[in-house]
Amino acid sequence: MKSHRPLHSLALVAVLGALLGLEGSPGTFLPSPTAFDAQLNPNATTFVVAGDSITAAGSEAVWAGKLGEASWINFVDPTGSGGTRVGWRGGWALGGAQTGDMARALRYRNANALVVLAGTNDVAHRIPHEITGRNIERIVLIVSSDTVIISSVPPRDNATDATREYNGFLQALAARHGWVFVDAAAGLRTAEGKFRPGLSDDGVHPNVAGAAVLGHAIGQALAGIRLLAGGPIQPATP
Repeated sequence: MKSHRPLHSLALVAVLGALLGLEGSPGTFLPSPTAFDAQLNPNATTFVVAGDSITAAGSEAVWAGKLGEASWINFVDPTGSGGTRVGWRGGWALGGAQTGDMARALRYRNANALVVLAGTNDVAHRIPHEITGRNIERIVLIVSSDTVIISSVPPRDNATDATREYNGFLQALAARHGWVFVDAAAGLRTAEGKFRPGLSDDGVHPNVAGAAVLGHAIGQALAGIRLLAGGPIQPATP
């Protein structure tokens, strides 16, 4: 079974990306807090992303290092010092994308970590979890990284139970594969599973304040990964 969303717009993006040796097409906002293929601190942890509108935040050129203002990537450097501890190396994300779209559109990159924040549209379209899981497994195989970080998805105010169940599925999937699960959306939601006041304007997407919550949580996870000489990257021990 394939994802149900029409793919003609995504296919065009993928074709243009293939012609350029990248993943995507033109876009909007170039972030400053997190370096993109720039001169990084040699000790920085680099990461690639796979995502949807939560990551792209209106941009159609995440592949080129351009983001919307409300993308969590803008807030991922926990030091606030311009990517000295973590550095973004691209990836693919587009509004409305399901995990199957990401698995088809993402192109090879290497980095210390792959961050997957994906599936809110799978939940909206009632894609079975086992299919979403297979799509995420395909995404992981595309990127060369030593650590995979799976983030929980933000609340959907009109689908709290389905979102809670999906995040539980993601946690189990990560545990089964030895990936790192980060409940980055924990700071966004109330006990009832809805957005906390002031963190979303539509009950689905984090606004800038909500993106900062997500970005800080994922940034802390990335900063906790250290490169071991002659071995894989592992979560840092306390």
